[in-house]
Amino acid sequence: GSGSIVYPDIVCLGKALTGGYMTMGATITNDRVARGISDGGGVFMHGPTFMANPLACAASLASTGLLLRSPWRRRVRDVEAALVEHMSPLAEIGDAVREVRVLGAIGVCELREPLC
Repeated sequence: GSGSIVYPDIVCLGKALTGGYMTMGATITNDRVARGISDGGGVFMHGPTFMANPLACAASLASTGLLLRSPWRRRVRDVEAALVEHMSPLAEIGDAVREVRVLGAIGVCELREPLC
């Protein structure tokens, strides 16, 4: 339900790492997944043409620093409050909506049936 704590096995991150200015991605796993892949000499990596781009790495470091120095937690709370305010009425529009839920800056309007 809402407010549940979820610990993903794998998280893929992309353009937000550099603030959207450059191409860069990262894949983060928990210890269990990392050990499962690397035991026996395996390597968990993707080696595209742009791998280890120093400019993208510098942009990512700068972007992450800006984020951590900003009031991002307050901003997420503000976005969450706005989503709750503006999305909650969707639950009252009839039988089409199964559930409306918000957690942080993520809002979901789950429908009972597919639109198409």
